[in-house]
Amino acid sequence: MPREREDIGHYILAGYVTVAEAQWLQMNPPHRSVVRDLRDNLLVHLSAYPLGEAGPRSGLAELQVFGSAIEREPEVWAKEMDDRVGRHMIAVGRTVTRESREQARWDMLLPLGSPSTDRWQAAINVFTRVISSRAVDGLIHPVLAANSICGWPIPGPLNQPDVPGIAMIGTTKRLFDSWKDDRSRRDEIEQDMMDAFHAGTWS
Repeated sequence: MPREREDIGHYILAGYVTVAEAQWLQMNPPHRSVVRDLRDNLLVHLSAYPLGEAGPRSGLAELQVFGSAIEREPEVWAKEMDDRVGRHMIAVGRTVTRESREQARWDMLLPLGSPSTDRWQAAINVFTRVISSRAVDGLIHPVLAANSICGWPIPGPLNQPDVPGIAMIGTTKRLFDSWKDDRSRRDEIEQDMMDAFHAGTWS
């Protein structure tokens, strides 16, 4: 997710961190998986349209070729995505055609985004769960994860705090603001972020 490096650069320029401190924000775990990055990016791109961040075709071509990739190496994909989310994605991906891919977007997102009352809420649940899971699995620093989530605007009629993704926006905003303002408590605040991400990832 390329925005992470841009955010680190912004933190340096804004004075939130020194150059030396910024080095610690970069996560390069040895277990990083190409498939994991691909699956997370696909979910983010599919969510962009209902979140109002992209046009209606966002992620659709990517979804179709995802299905083709599964057909070429089914055993590899089954092994790399052997969890509830991955198995759901594979099941949907195997059904996608050019004609069905618009419906396949919702077949992919709505079950993963429950509980929700509409597509925007489902998409924000998926987005925040993707980012939370990446923080929990050591693929993104918790500060960068919090910043990725906390700035999302919530349409007034949809602002229901009991929706998991909306609750996560509020939590990360509070924690990220505290992290910026209180250098003496940063370790503690980063642990609070991780606790929130553990609670907010895929159940």
